[in-house]
Amino acid sequence: MTYDELQQQLAWRPQVTGRLGLPRQRVIVGGMGGSALPAHALRFLDSAFPVEAHHDYDLPERSDHTALYVAISYSGNTEETLSFAQRAGALGYALAIVTDAGGDLEQFAQEKGVPHVIVPGGIQPRDALFYLLHALLLLLGREDLSEQLRAVSFDAEIAERNAQTLSRALANAFPIFYASRRNGFLAHTAKIQMNESGKMPAAANVFPELNHNEMQSYDVAAPEAVGQLARFVLFVDQSDDPRIARRMALFAKLMGERSRAVVQLPLAQGMRAEQLVSAWYVTHQAARSLASARHIDPDQVPLIESFKAQL
Repeated sequence: MTYDELQQQLAWRPQVTGRLGLPRQRVIVGGMGGSALPAHALRFLDSAFPVEAHHDYDLPERSDHTALYVAISYSGNTEETLSFAQRAGALGYALAIVTDAGGDLEQFAQEKGVPHVIVPGGIQPRDALFYLLHALLLLLGREDLSEQLRAVSFDAEIAERNAQTLSRALANAFPIFYASRRNGFLAHTAKIQMNESGKMPAAANVFPELNHNEMQSYDVAAPEAVGQLARFVLFVDQSDDPRIARRMALFAKLMGERSRAVVQLPLAQGMRAEQLVSAWYVTHQAARSLASARHIDPDQVPLIESFKAQL
């Protein structure tokens, strides 16, 4: 994805087919993989917004008529998300759909008269984050957040250099992305990009929780093979709680003393939308660079597709 293609996503204005009902007390988004990312991205932009994600078949246990259910499947054929939409529809719950054209989910929306938004197709779901996010924000009446996304701009050359620097640091490594809890989505989506686009095992966690368990595993020699491969990437945010900042700095110091490699990735200062977009773009480009360096197509996911075909 080029910077211009990213700007096209940010500038896109979705349209909804069908009538939306009254606002609900909470929102439950059903989605898998890249199609589930918009719910988490919304919480990144507005941590107080009552949205939760459901990554499974059917509906979560705490489901009732007070919620709006939004089924998101970029392909329109994700079976877990289809079951989510069908179950919500069967129970008469308020339902809306976000999908690409031509899939089973669009057909369901048309047959049942469910409000829906069709997003531009032709790319991988994880790369369509901002199309899907704009669609979700429209359904939820949060055009204010969409406008913040449309206003985002940053220096593309600096971002590309940062991506290349990160790519070199993570070559032949096991990337481990750490962030504060409030920025945990950035670590999570970076892991996904490394898994799917970079074709690399990766992990993600958040401060301060990791200080109470995960960090201990990098203090001993066994299994040393994992320790030698580990590359910690810290998302550093000047607006984080100072207590979290101290934890990050001490963690980096202790890992350095143990010869563990630590890379710090500073976040943009300013609006949450700019932090989201610029950090996402850097890790997105780094993952693609890592795949290309190994002569692997970053867009194809043959194992995942084979698994789905054999279900």
